[in-house]
Amino acid sequence: MSGQSLTDRIAAAQHSVTGSAVAKAVCKATTHEVMGPKKKHLDYLIQCTNEMNVNVPQLADMLFERTANSSWVVVFKALITTHHLMMYGNEAMICLPSLGDIADT
Repeated sequence: MSGQSLTDRIAAAQHSVTGSAVAKAVCKATTHEVMGPKKKHLDYLIQCTNEMNVNVPQLADMLFERTANSSWVVVFKALITTHHLMMYGNEAMICLPSLGDIADT
């Protein structure tokens, strides 16, 4: 059995039903489980930053929303995931105006 909480499993299932693979990957990379994000989820999100049909600003917004979570584990994993995408993902992830707005606040 995995260490994911029931909340994490329900959120992932909701994203599966709506067909949002990117939202599901963000949810799974930022679970309540006290361990780092899984490499397969980080790799998938990096791949998404290089695809033309993925809305990178929306991906960044999804990660930003996870930083408002009450669990420090989810917030920390969202920050780790954001850092990983900025380091290894498409340069569009660094140039996002929304990330600049976040830094100004």
